[in-house]
Amino acid sequence: MMYPKFFNTKNNTSTSDLYLDTDIISYVDIMEVIVGLFYLAGIKTPDGKTVSLNRLTKRFERFLNFRISDTYKKEEEVLQRLPTKRTGFLDKLKSLIHKKSSDKGYKS
Repeated sequence: MMYPKFFNTKNNTSTSDLYLDTDIISYVDIMEVIVGLFYLAGIKTPDGKTVSLNRLTKRFERFLNFRISDTYKKEEEVLQRLPTKRTGFLDKLKSLIHKKSSDKGYKS
């Protein structure tokens, strides 16, 4: 990363004005997204290392004003889902993107 100092948030104690609507997105659902990003290893720290699952979760918590009591327990809940429901939330997101694309007249 060419300019990592611009992403340094150590002294940033401001709170986000965005909130996770748990009537629509459960904690396990958001962990499905976080775990997927973590396993992809595409989010890096300023020194170029892959971000830890705990740190990535903390950033999402700050960004969307929610708390996961035990990151690794929630990760296990994602992994323990039935195979047909393991990526249910990601499948829902995929379906919504395909529908929006189709609604706009793009090929499916």
